Amino acid sequence: MQVPWRAAPRAALSSPLTLLVSLVTALLLGFVVAAAVMHSAASGSAAVDHQQGRLCAEALHPSVETDTDLREVARAITAFTDLAQGHPTLIGTYTRERRTDFGGATTLAKFGYREGATDHLKVLEGGARDGLWVPKSIADTVGVRVGGRGLGGRLPPVTAIYEDVRDPLPAWWCSERHFVVPNALDRDELATAVVWVPDFESFTALPEEVGGRTDITIRFPTAQPRTVDEARALLAEGTARVAPFEGLGRVVSHLALPVRNAEQTAVNVRSAILGLVLISVLIGLAGVATVAVQWAQRRHRELRLLWVRGSGPAALGGRAVLELGLPLVVGGVAGLGAARLLLPVYAPSDVLPPGTATGAALAVLAVVVLALAVTAVTAALRAHRSFQAATRGHRVRRVLTALPWELVTAGFAVWAWGRVRNSGLATTDSVGALPRVDAAALAFPLLVVLTAALLATRLARWALAASHRVSLWSRPTAQLAIRRLAAAAGPVTGVLLVGVLAVGTIAVGTAIADSQRTALEDKSGMFTGANSVAQVHADLTEVPEPLRGSATVVGFVKVQDRTALVVDPRTFRDGAFPAPFGLDPALLAEPLRVGDAPRREVTLRGLPPLDPSAHVPSFPKLGTSGWVVPVDLVENRREIGSWYVWSSRPLGELTGALAAAGVPYRNVTEKAKAVQGLPFLTIQWTFGFVTAIGVVLAAVASIALLMAVEVRRRQNAVSGAFSTRMGLRPAALLRSHLLELGALAAAAVAIGLTASAVSSGFTVPRLDPAPRLTPVPEVPDPVPLLVVTVLGGVLVVLVAAWIAVRSVRTAKIGELIRG
Repeated sequence: MQVPWRAAPRAALSSPLTLLVSLVTALLLGFVVAAAVMHSAASGSAAVDHQQGRLCAEALHPSVETDTDLREVARAITAFTDLAQGHPTLIGTYTRERRTDFGGATTLAKFGYREGATDHLKVLEGGARDGLWVPKSIADTVGVRVGGRGLGGRLPPVTAIYEDVRDPLPAWWCSERHFVVPNALDRDELATAVVWVPDFESFTALPEEVGGRTDITIRFPTAQPRTVDEARALLAEGTARVAPFEGLGRVVSHLALPVRNAEQTAVNVRSAILGLVLISVLIGLAGVATVAVQWAQRRHRELRLLWVRGSGPAALGGRAVLELGLPLVVGGVAGLGAARLLLPVYAPSDVLPPGTATGAALAVLAVVVLALAVTAVTAALRAHRSFQAATRGHRVRRVLTALPWELVTAGFAVWAWGRVRNSGLATTDSVGALPRVDAAALAFPLLVVLTAALLATRLARWALAASHRVSLWSRPTAQLAIRRLAAAAGPVTGVLLVGVLAVGTIAVGTAIADSQRTALEDKSGMFTGANSVAQVHADLTEVPEPLRGSATVVGFVKVQDRTALVVDPRTFRDGAFPAPFGLDPALLAEPLRVGDAPRREVTLRGLPPLDPSAHVPSFPKLGTSGWVVPVDLVENRREIGSWYVWSSRPLGELTGALAAAGVPYRNVTEKAKAVQGLPFLTIQWTFGFVTAIGVVLAAVASIALLMAVEVRRRQNAVSGAFSTRMGLRPAALLRSHLLELGALAAAAVAIGLTASAVSSGFTVPRLDPAPRLTPVPEVPDPVPLLVVTVLGGVLVVLVAAWIAVRSVRTAKIGELIRG
């Protein structure tokens, strides 16, 4: 058997379009598999980053808290330093509140030392570092001045007045919150900020009157982990490092659950996208096979000559690999590079753990090898069918075409729908753990789209087979468009299949990802009631001047399972979360029953008997059960359980305005950290990648359409040239091609969007990671996506029609007739 090696590379250059299509197809294949590996790994990194935003960075490394007598502090810290075995530590020491005078009236104060503390405070007066730094709250209470000395001169001199540390705390202070932020509401005058001493020796030398029991914190500063591997290593190393401290104090470790959640997130995303990636790879390999078939058609005469000279099917398949192999390899490498370069665009994080690039490269290598194998096998089978078994024709293809694949996918869709209804998101028993994400449930909307695509393809094939019965010669543009579609039934149905998949996948991905993003925003707002919240005294009836127009005072009553809000109708909408409000402001002037609250008179402490007739389905903070009472009906504000300031401003602006006005507050909350968002983000990241795959499929469909037009260049040129010679105007010819290609694109867009709308409409309300919170996720507005999809389809159709018409206008009829 003769193997034609030497002529292959030079011969490949004679078909640049085939080489280009091979390269692009391999690029998309390589991108899909590499992006899948990188996206799932990046999801774990994004989960780590998200949870760090909810935790205190300084408390990620396991730490130790204990207490001892002031006179034993030096010995205890020496022992702790020895146990740390040279690892950097940041130790804080804090006395308990004691009566202290700073040269005048006495007040409660506590003293502390933490290396570097004065570097992270805002000085209001003075600033020398060789004396006491007194918080403004204490200075204002008893009139402390710089230069004063307390306890008859036994305390170091006061050298600075600093602004009290308040929520939200900077990262350096967050681990010490319990010790440095006064508990202003629960303990009133017993709450105090810290008076900082200049050095550790001064701290241990404090008089006994202000000493006694002393709290000690041992933190281990470390770089923040950025990947799951780094977080896991930090947890393991930190746990081992604090093990010797067990029994000497309380070990604090916040990282164990976030590490498990991050690992589970990566697994969830990987399992959810695996099916779609496999489908995309199969479509890509089908595209490679199509390119190989077209290569065999272009090389038919040469292949026949080689066959006559003794080359068998395997050798001819090897010839296809020699010509198309280099573009496939280059395309795969380019796809790997594109996946890495575009990582910030499609993935939730651009931080990849070590080994991810190697895994992606191996995945790309695997699909490139598969593509080469498909090319060889397809070309060999084509040669075998053409030269050895021509009479048996297309039996296998006919069998594969006749099989009802859409029934199979529909059966899978019904099974997946059962998983959506029963266990799409199963809540775990562990507090703070992620709900279990069922990959089969997440596949339901994609299976619906795939079923619609397969069904549309079969109906289109039947319609094109029967199109010879259609006679519309009174409208020649339509008749010619139909005949061209029928003449290329194979490419047309292939483009329709991939087009429906592309449009439907993009629509499903954007709908579910956007619904999860909006659901997290709305549920967080409904849970907290406002963008930022701070608990205040019952005596506060009006918000400070800087907050007017953006805040309101709200009372909260809870008796067993019954809850009520006390609102100020004049200001409530200024500060409350706005998402659920198409609410008539006039309704707030009377009591309201919310959701499924009992339809009978109830009595709650501090409120008048409630049996309102006005009803709203949901309300901030109350959710779908409770009562809303205007503040004018409250006789004694102190009988209300708790009072809060709700604000639409960021938390820092709220607490800053309250502190500047001298309003004591505590128990601050902000919407961004109120609800565990990782379950929502897991689904959002999964379907964000689905959208990216849809974009890749859209590129495949566009290339397939343009390629189908280019491959039919000679047929289009011949038919178009004869049509124009027989009187068809150039404008009519353009309209005919626009009608042909536009019908194909319109069908893909309409079927894809319809299938995605139906599947998303059923799926979105059930993909609710926090069903106890309102509102239920809703499908977002489809108009923006519809506009973008239509514009993209129009652009592709115009380009394809221009290519087709240009082939007619530049054709030389004599050469075409001679062949």
